[in-house]
Amino acid sequence: MSIAVISRTALPRCAIATFSRTFRVSTQVLSQELSDDGLPKDYKLKTLKAGSRRLDTQVEKLILGGRVRVNEDVHTKKSYNVQKEDTIDVWIGPCSENKQLADVERYEIVDYEVTEKGYDIQVKSWKKFLVDNWRG
Repeated sequence: MSIAVISRTALPRCAIATFSRTFRVSTQVLSQELSDDGLPKDYKLKTLKAGSRRLDTQVEKLILGGRVRVNEDVHTKKSYNVQKEDTIDVWIGPCSENKQLADVERYEIVDYEVTEKGYDIQVKSWKKFLVDNWRG
């Protein structure tokens, strides 16, 4: 897997190369830790290094195509600045068993800090997450 934030199924090949140059990613697998309910955590904690917090620096084509949802609202404007506790869903496709549901990649913004080179954005990421199918 490349260091892209979004999987190969969600982006064309040229967009993956853009992500590779845009981000430097460090990943910590937290599968050994237990959450408050005693179940293992099923996400990865990543730190993305980006020059800007603007959503369009990462996923312009997906935004314009209506495939990105922030806090359960579809965003088609590229200029949205992500905030702490934002939940970002990137549409992969409808669920094969139930077309009312969709598989998405989910990212939750944990924190960000301003550095000399831009932003270090900490996110929790889920590769496959089941949500309502907002694309019909």
